[in-house]
Amino acid sequence: MRSHKSSDGRNSQLLRLLSVLRDLDRLGGVDLYDLAERYGTTTRTIRRDLEALAQAGLPLVEEASPDGKRKRWSVAFKSHLSSLSGLLDASHYLGLRVAMGQGGPARGTSSIFAALEDISVKIETVLGKSSRAQLKQIDSCFHSYEKFAYSETPPEVLWPLVGAIPQRRICRVKYKAPRSDSRETQFEVLPLRIFAHNGAAYLMCVITKYNTLAKLNLQRLIELKVLEKQGIPPKGFDPELVENAAFGIYSGARITKYVLRFSPDVAPYIRERIWHPSQTLQNLKNGGVELAFSCAESYEVSSWAASWRDGVEVLKPQKLRKELAELGKRLVEKYRTGRAK
Repeated sequence: MRSHKSSDGRNSQLLRLLSVLRDLDRLGGVDLYDLAERYGTTTRTIRRDLEALAQAGLPLVEEASPDGKRKRWSVAFKSHLSSLSGLLDASHYLGLRVAMGQGGPARGTSSIFAALEDISVKIETVLGKSSRAQLKQIDSCFHSYEKFAYSETPPEVLWPLVGAIPQRRICRVKYKAPRSDSRETQFEVLPLRIFAHNGAAYLMCVITKYNTLAKLNLQRLIELKVLEKQGIPPKGFDPELVENAAFGIYSGARITKYVLRFSPDVAPYIRERIWHPSQTLQNLKNGGVELAFSCAESYEVSSWAASWRDGVEVLKPQKLRKELAELGKRLVEKYRTGRAK
């Protein structure tokens, strides 16, 4: 367990850095002594803060004050537009879009949203009206299902989690499973990652009572409270390994090897995509292709295989062959008359 003292120290440093960054931009530049007095610290500490901001890639400028007695610091965003692209990648942009998309209801839910809002104001200032209009035009060219997944997530759940994950804070949640007969259950989790899958947002977490990994649909979280206590991720936890163990979202079952043979008509669609990180492809003489991969056994694989209809034959495992054979029998029985019952 990490001490609350060290965590509080890091939090206060982060808040001071964000505040200093705001002052550098909004006040047109300030000197070390003003900043030290404003935040009740030393000029040496403020200088370290400025160095940290510069190392993060922010274009800081040092120049003489009007009276020539002191040095003033400011952020030269407008003269360093090229560096902005180096500060943002697709995931950062998505975070800003989600924050701004949730607008009003997200305000006041966490300091994380406030920080994103502050960043968005700076970016908008840098871009100007004409460039912002161009950015909207660019944005209109893309359609993101992830955007809708996050926008449908309650902000009182999403943003506290964004703040809790880097601090490794335990959360108490109230959750309702999708089954019609399920009841609300309350338990504690250590949140690890937030991700989108098939139009829904999920939380990868550890259920602390059992020390087991779980994935919770954020729309099914009825209530969430971030606690003061902290937790430690499972030893050797690697989110990429967890992700690679699944074909879609389920990764808890035993790992199974799948081998599927696709017809020449379907093969081009199979070759053009990565269906699983472990996959291997073998081209066949008739123009078809054989796909092999290993992942956790789940209905996601069987439903995906069935979606290719007569364009696929499952070679392994035998269990999936039998499952699809039974499905075929049921479909024949249901549709053999050609009329709805």
